[in-house]
Amino acid sequence: MSVKSVKSEDRNPKCELRKHRVDCPSAFGLRISFGFRISDFGFLLLVACLFAAVTTRAAEEFGEVSVSADAIYTGNTYHGYGEMRVVIENRSPTKAHVVTLIYPDKDYNAYGNNISRLSRTASVGPDAREVISLLQPPLPAQGDGTIRVEVDGRKEGKVRAPNANNHCNYAGRGGNMVATVFVSRSLDFDAVTRLFQAQGNTGSFTAAKAVGAPDATGGGYQANCWMPNNGRRGVTNWLELEYATPQPVSHLAIYQSQAAVLDGTITLQGAAGTNLASIAMSTGRSTSPAAGSVQEFDLPSPVPAVKTVRLTYGSHVLPYAISVDAVQITGAGGSQWAADARASSDNSAAGMRVRTGGATPDEVQCLRAESSVAEWSENWLAYSPFEAVVLNQEDLASATPAVRAALDDYSQAGGNVVLLGTSEMPAPWHATEKKNLQRGVEFTKGFGRVFAFDTENPGSLSSVAVQRLRDSVRDTLRNVASLPIQNGAANAALPVVENLKIPARGTIIIMLFFVIVIGPVNLIYLNRIKRRTWMLWTIPAISVATTLLVFVYSLLREGITPDARLVGLTVLDQTSHRAATIGGEAFYCPLTPGGGLHFDFSTEATPLVALGYGSGTSREVDWTQAQHFERGWVSARVPAHFYVRKPETRRERIQVVNEGGRLQVVNSLGAPIKNLWLADAKMNLFQADRVGAGEKGGLIPWKAPQSLDKAGVDGLRRQVGWAVSTDGLAENVGRFLRPNTYVAVLEGNPFLENALGSAANARRTKSTCVVYGLLEAPETAADTR
Repeated sequence: MSVKSVKSEDRNPKCELRKHRVDCPSAFGLRISFGFRISDFGFLLLVACLFAAVTTRAAEEFGEVSVSADAIYTGNTYHGYGEMRVVIENRSPTKAHVVTLIYPDKDYNAYGNNISRLSRTASVGPDAREVISLLQPPLPAQGDGTIRVEVDGRKEGKVRAPNANNHCNYAGRGGNMVATVFVSRSLDFDAVTRLFQAQGNTGSFTAAKAVGAPDATGGGYQANCWMPNNGRRGVTNWLELEYATPQPVSHLAIYQSQAAVLDGTITLQGAAGTNLASIAMSTGRSTSPAAGSVQEFDLPSPVPAVKTVRLTYGSHVLPYAISVDAVQITGAGGSQWAADARASSDNSAAGMRVRTGGATPDEVQCLRAESSVAEWSENWLAYSPFEAVVLNQEDLASATPAVRAALDDYSQAGGNVVLLGTSEMPAPWHATEKKNLQRGVEFTKGFGRVFAFDTENPGSLSSVAVQRLRDSVRDTLRNVASLPIQNGAANAALPVVENLKIPARGTIIIMLFFVIVIGPVNLIYLNRIKRRTWMLWTIPAISVATTLLVFVYSLLREGITPDARLVGLTVLDQTSHRAATIGGEAFYCPLTPGGGLHFDFSTEATPLVALGYGSGTSREVDWTQAQHFERGWVSARVPAHFYVRKPETRRERIQVVNEGGRLQVVNSLGAPIKNLWLADAKMNLFQADRVGAGEKGGLIPWKAPQSLDKAGVDGLRRQVGWAVSTDGLAENVGRFLRPNTYVAVLEGNPFLENALGSAANARRTKSTCVVYGLLEAPETAADTR
């Protein structure tokens, strides 16, 4: 057996099959190689045992229970739900254990709207293994970065939370958000990054910031310098810089915004990638100008035809100590600055922390998957922080049916899935529209899209296809970035009660009455009856009576029953029985609801509140039975608003029947139809009004008052907005209809749950739903070439 050092940047240790041995990284950072012949009988058993040993050591032990946590990505995200996946194993052969997970173990964030507690309880049977998710809604959670583990009601310890404190912590929505793309491990990460970034947009702290002449404006953290990922400690970081023309090098200078780094090596490479020379960083001489430092190296003899310079830093160098602004090479042919660069990682995800002007409209960050697609999440909410998910045909084939279903839900709810290496839609998925692109196809489904290209090389895509991808990603982000979060804007767009003003007149009258009674009236009366000492009890009694009067007045004015308002825009595909809903829920509660709010496991609920370190409240979420917003989400007499998204399978529908030459519509949408506009396969238009749930209504011919743009659901979404306003819809609805589609305005909303649950009152709940329906007909999937 031989022992070799292993790169600790291998985030997910996996056994590697070599020609005559199996190499498997151990939990102690060593790679252990066992020699064997391929034909050995025990090979498979050996690999399984080694992998099991590695997996076991990665988990924390709590008696008979072991717990480990991971995430499918590392980096900052700005909206949606951040996921931590926790594996719980019960090794007891006879006894079940109840395990409770609480994140964070200690909460340090006392300011602003934040998540102070995420929890989930699971019962794990004997010799059983459970994989559960802790999903963080789009509010920051600043804590100690650990998950508390309780077994059978006892606190046993804690495990390190993956990607802790990186969700929604450095974005206030609006101009501070960055479009985020999730990239499979099997793809060329740099090529995919270039695909989504507009020319010249390199992002803060990326390798491209080391290209060209130095441009840092000062010392310390400079977004114009390359910096490796600060979240990865104890790893070997490297930066490769490529120069336009190979040339002899006799002198080299590294410009940095911080102090020079001495632990590392510089490798000079030729055009063919061969190593021509190696220089220790400790041998250079350093100077300290105003903007950091310059590290210079004189070579004993010129190195010919240098094409690439590679800077490799020791694993003990802290990533935030590295900040390369530019690298200059000099020789007989003159001087050059790098023309291109690539790196082991970058700190672009944390660029928001030091950015002063906010994100640019074209800024996109790509996050690389930390695990194979087969290990990705089975809940679409785990992908909700991303504007796009990029993978190839082999990835999709290796995914479990549950992962494929989650990606289907993600695209239905408004996400973009990009498939490389195939131009076909996955078999279980159903498109409502198809548009041909060069070397690919754009499929529309629900509120989202699937792009499928027959090549895995992003660089071979046409400029038109690339621009379409970029536009789709940015449009998806704008839908979230434009949500109202300041100064009562949410309540102005979606008012939950008619009058939120404080009853100043009634309160002033009561207070004036109190002052008069407790003062002059009380004193004059007690003086007249010669009982002035009674003031010791009359004054408290009058105060209590006044308090009760204020309470009764408030109770009579508002009662104790909460008000709720639910609005939604639903795309209902009657062929695939798939529905996707976006909209809003608003609540006004005279008393704080003791039961909190309840959403199901597939609903994304974004609170429309400001992010940052100003005023706000701490909130708690429990995922044991459903998505239970326990405390802090709704306060007495303060409107609470949520933007919601939800994909699901539904059987609601309408049917068009011909009875004696008269067209009738059967309403099976689960709520009364207020207005209905319908286009058949030949774009003949019809209208119906006031059709009760489960009833029939007559369809009459209808002429649209405007041109038929066939803008579809995208145009309808722009028309009604997130608050689903139906004002002006009748005058514009003809613009959105396509063959075999309809738009229905419902008096009720069967597609959204009232999060108040049993505390809700039907008479105090206002519900509206606009349905964009796709009828069962081949023309539904019309080709729009």
